[in-house]
Amino acid sequence: MTISILWLGRTIPIPLNAGDRIYTAHLAGAVARQGARVVFLGLENPDDQTGSLGQLESAVRWKVVPGAPNPRLFGPLSKLPMVGARFATKQYREALEQELESNDYDVVVLDQYGMSWALNHVEQIARNHPVLVHVSHDFETRVTDQIARNFNGDLLRKTLLKENARKTRLAEEHLARSCDLLVTLTEEDRAAFNDINPSLVNIILPPGYAGRKERGRILDETVPRRAIIVGSFTWIAKQMNLERLLEAASGLFRQHHIELHVVGAVPEPFLSRLKSRFPWVVFRGFVDDLGEEFRSARLALVPEEIGGGFKLKILDYIFARVPIAAVEAALNGIPGQLKSQFITESSVGELTKTITTAIDDIHRLDVMQRRAFELAEDLFSWDANGHRLLETLQSIADRAIEQPLLKSARR
Repeated sequence: MTISILWLGRTIPIPLNAGDRIYTAHLAGAVARQGARVVFLGLENPDDQTGSLGQLESAVRWKVVPGAPNPRLFGPLSKLPMVGARFATKQYREALEQELESNDYDVVVLDQYGMSWALNHVEQIARNHPVLVHVSHDFETRVTDQIARNFNGDLLRKTLLKENARKTRLAEEHLARSCDLLVTLTEEDRAAFNDINPSLVNIILPPGYAGRKERGRILDETVPRRAIIVGSFTWIAKQMNLERLLEAASGLFRQHHIELHVVGAVPEPFLSRLKSRFPWVVFRGFVDDLGEEFRSARLALVPEEIGGGFKLKILDYIFARVPIAAVEAALNGIPGQLKSQFITESSVGELTKTITTAIDDIHRLDVMQRRAFELAEDLFSWDANGHRLLETLQSIADRAIEQPLLKSARR
């Protein structure tokens, strides 16, 4: 039996330069390569229209929902979290209704909490009661609460963030109580959802890795005394984490003549404010060759104290053979043996202090990068993830078929 899956995402997951898009694109693609028929619905990415469908798995049928997202001003007026209010457009609702009225799907995937609005549509329109799956990239109830509590800006925005945290909690509770299967990236997130619904079937699928692997590197004194952080800093939580890092590093790194490069998109006016406050930091923006950035760094930083989840950039660092320095809170989902090859501290302040001495321990850093690569090489497979998910879906679908038959036989 070929399982048919309707995968609902906020956007088509391109370009592949953010963790959630990378995870969605590769997991959907892996399931399709394992033999499932996968149709993916999503709007065009309104924030970054680089990239093309050619980057994505051809075995998936990618269907672009017409139209643009709702204005951000819709958020405060909606019962949905900000992200849900933005992407629950009239065109998306119509496209979903048409898809469900025209086709029977065995499975419907709700990718990320922002798709909670689609639950009622699926339950009301789908004729064959498909298995409902929630793919959670993070336990957003915790994340949005952290953002609201740690935000130090104007009172109105803080109030809106608190309200968004409340709406997010309701959305995740709705998903946890309505879906048949939960997919999380980490054990920590699985446990958080389990507190909402202990009976929800779940599976933990950490990210795979499909990028380039640097087959050899010797880290020596010729590498600049430089630390780097790579990412896309458009999300408020990432901006808060970045600013905390720069505040903690400012005096120490300048005193010890340590360079810090920030690689990736930093939006205005946030970028101008950071440049003004931290003129010693190099903001590289988007670069064509990340490999050169990695080869020119002694350490890669993972400083996120706010926001949980699996940080996919950790895999980029490992397979580029850059030693990693991280706060413990940012390492959800990383096996303990692999974490032992990182420099870890409990806070970003302690981390920056440790870096001032560790950056000159060349032998230790070289051993760290080699051992981390060796340990990680066989741990992160998209195809293994696709196989496990499809196997779980098949088991749930089989039980759904058997239960009515058993009830009929008992009559």
